[in-house]
Amino acid sequence: GKGENLWKALYVAKGDIIVYIDADIKNIHHRFVYGLLGPLLTTNHIKYSKAFYDRPISSEGGSLRPSGGGRVTELVIRPLFSLLFPELTQIIQPLSGEYAAYREILDQITFPIGYGVETSMLMDIYEKWGLNAIGQVDLDKRVHRNQDTLALGRMSFGILQTFLSRMQKTGFIEINRKMYSKMLQYHAMDKVYKPKIYTIKEQERPPMVQISDYQAKFPNRVKAKS
Repeated sequence: GKGENLWKALYVAKGDIIVYIDADIKNIHHRFVYGLLGPLLTTNHIKYSKAFYDRPISSEGGSLRPSGGGRVTELVIRPLFSLLFPELTQIIQPLSGEYAAYREILDQITFPIGYGVETSMLMDIYEKWGLNAIGQVDLDKRVHRNQDTLALGRMSFGILQTFLSRMQKTGFIEINRKMYSKMLQYHAMDKVYKPKIYTIKEQERPPMVQISDYQAKFPNRVKAKS
């Protein structure tokens, strides 16, 4: 899953600053890297920088509408943040896949293995270091492969799992029944609706700084943590 790859990248990468950029950007530009690095290099209190941008969406025929992307953000995450974490509504694109942070931040937080990783990252950084540690960068426009509604539904299912588990872990809410990891969707084929069950389980990887191989590769991080 996406979060699994981001978590493993912490071990593979060597630098003190890690930059994550989604691989499906069609209008990729150098600014996606140096724009995210800027706040970290010029502002002492910023430890994590997050991209925002216009998000055109493909319409029928392949043409682009100037806006309309970020559907999961507006239908799922922004309402949840507005209800329970109004401070985080200041993040313009909370699910953007482009962000950068110091290693010392990223290796101290858990990583859900799927699409819940951006949500958990924001919530954990806010909880541990405060809103003042988060910077935002205007990267103008991002064009990428838009997913269909059913795929976005599965993405939302994983994100909701992550959000609710965070709420329960921090004692914010108490869930008195089992949360299920199977999602039923219906696919229309030749005017027949066929059910399909997807298993989506947002397991979490521990903070990388707790992994022995990581400690051996980055002994200075272990000393700093202790």
